[in-house]
Amino acid sequence: MRLGVLDVGSNTVHLLVVDAHQGARPIPAFSHKAELHFGEHLDSANRLTEECALQLRAFVDEALRIAEDKGVHEMLAFATSAVRDAANGDEILSKIEAQTQVAIRVLPGSDESRLTFLAARRWFGWSSGRMLVIDIGGGSLEIAAGLDEDPAVAVSLPLGAGRLTREMLPGDPPSHDDVRRLRRHVR
Repeated sequence: MRLGVLDVGSNTVHLLVVDAHQGARPIPAFSHKAELHFGEHLDSANRLTEECALQLRAFVDEALRIAEDKGVHEMLAFATSAVRDAANGDEILSKIEAQTQVAIRVLPGSDESRLTFLAARRWFGWSSGRMLVIDIGGGSLEIAAGLDEDPAVAVSLPLGAGRLTREMLPGDPPSHDDVRRLRRHVR
């Protein structure tokens, strides 16, 4: 089956078209990305701007055209940290669904971590043994570990590179004190 996966991340929105067969490794067929940097589109009330919503809508429209051209049978769409944490994230996704019929599901952090682990497990296979998967995104950090298909531990922390830079490192280059404060915060 040809599957389209639309990943709305904190920095990048990505359409990946894969040939997927039950129990087998998905075979990538096409990839299309755009850098939207949601974190840079948050206002003082932690709301994504109208400009950001329009950019996301335009990407979804483009993804639908590409999916049709590539013969996609089913589209899975999900959003992660930036939309999950925005005060108006659900509102934006509802409008996009009403306009495009694409339901973008907001993944809870633990699911994001678990699915990242599952993707790595499926990619590397059972012979890779115990795995630790660390995914540093723009808005969050996912950590998952385990031996089986489901990780024994899966957590998501608000420690994404973009978020920490925006919130804790105002200078460029950052001051020594800001870096120390950031290290204390992460610990």
